[in-house]
Amino acid sequence: MDVVELLPRLHLLRFPVGQAYLWHDPDTGTSTLIDSGPPGSRRPVANALTALGRPPGTLRRAVLTHRGDAVAMAPEAGGVVLGVFNVDRDRAVAAFRRLGALDAEVACFGHGDPVTARASHVLTRSADTYGPPRRP
Repeated sequence: MDVVELLPRLHLLRFPVGQAYLWHDPDTGTSTLIDSGPPGSRRPVANALTALGRPPGTLRRAVLTHRGDAVAMAPEAGGVVLGVFNVDRDRAVAAFRRLGALDAEVACFGHGDPVTARASHVLTRSADTYGPPRRP
């Protein structure tokens, strides 16, 4: 498993199949695991925490971001594309637009690589490629 620093307190855990993120809150000294990685990931996650100088006991929360449905995936040609399991195109594009309005530098996804610079711009530009809603 690779551990990739995205921000000083945000790390991508890239497994041979799948990925997760570790968020560290320096104010409380606790960590949050975002998504869980593939089955059997407990030991690699604990090892990643230790390698980052955080005892495994500092992991206090786990956030599961989706349940069998991918909203977005890897940056492609400098953009973000709708996930293959998305069932509501207009809703997903609207979510891209709302996220783009947040002025975020980094955006992380359950599938594919994160956007590590100008994420709001990338999300807004990607939403624009899908055009207006298709619903009447």
